[in-house]
Amino acid sequence: MKKSVSTLHTCLSKWRLYLLATSIALFLGVVVSVSIPRRYAAQVKIADERKETDLLLGLNTFAAWAKGALDDHEGLRQPEVYHKLVETREFAEEMSGVTLEGYGIDYYHHIAQNHREPRWENWFAPEESEHERVIRIIRDNIRSKAAALYATVTLQVTDQDPVVAALLVDSVRVHLQRHMADYARDRSWRDLLDAEQKMSQAEERYKAARDDYANFEDTHRDISSAKVQSVEDHLLKEYETAFNEYSKTVTQYRRARALVDKFSYTFAVLKNATVPVKASAPFMPGYVMAFMFIAWVFTTWCVLLKERLRKR
Repeated sequence: MKKSVSTLHTCLSKWRLYLLATSIALFLGVVVSVSIPRRYAAQVKIADERKETDLLLGLNTFAAWAKGALDDHEGLRQPEVYHKLVETREFAEEMSGVTLEGYGIDYYHHIAQNHREPRWENWFAPEESEHERVIRIIRDNIRSKAAALYATVTLQVTDQDPVVAALLVDSVRVHLQRHMADYARDRSWRDLLDAEQKMSQAEERYKAARDDYANFEDTHRDISSAKVQSVEDHLLKEYETAFNEYSKTVTQYRRARALVDKFSYTFAVLKNATVPVKASAPFMPGYVMAFMFIAWVFTTWCVLLKERLRKR
């Protein structure tokens, strides 16, 4: 305890040194944050609308959600898949060719001509071609965040031009929807063929069980025998089971057919893209606090080291 008090007293006795370190840290934090080009972030929040088909087929809201959560295919109502797709290199390559309305150039050349970086980043940047540099910046600019609990995805594009950020984030949504529409269409056709085959097989089993039960009823009028009653109960149970299975496959077929007939795969836009007014980066207080923390730690280390050497 006495040692801690002594250390605190030693540090407080050097308050002028701490004041100088704080002033230098404050100056460096402001200079660094000001030298970093401003970046603006535009966002759009989306949700999958495929559950509407289940609702139209008579399922309540919870049943529609549960059906998708339990037996739907990955990539449909799985927001993590959207997140992974958006942040791939292939998606960045695709977005690089998007023409920016009102600018007369595509996004690739906008980044190549207008993107500015702090000088010190060039000192530590790895050696790469111009194409690799532009694609890397585009990948860094495009981000997504998936909320599995609410089945929503937030798409975000950061750019040094706020208008470009707003334009591109909407293009990201359109291209993502196109990818998922193609995937959903192909998958829906495969699901329809599979559902049709299962329905046909279930129908055959149902008709066979129905005929067996009807024939037994026609040929056995006396049901007083326990053996005859047991056979009849067994056939009736098989008939009811086959009928229920057939009804289930009919519902699955109707759902698969409805998904195929659906014209397009759509997202519900929960939050539209708007031109950002305030810069999202750099965050000046963060830089200032980081430099001040480093300055205080370094100053404390120097003070304690000097005191320790003095006592020797």
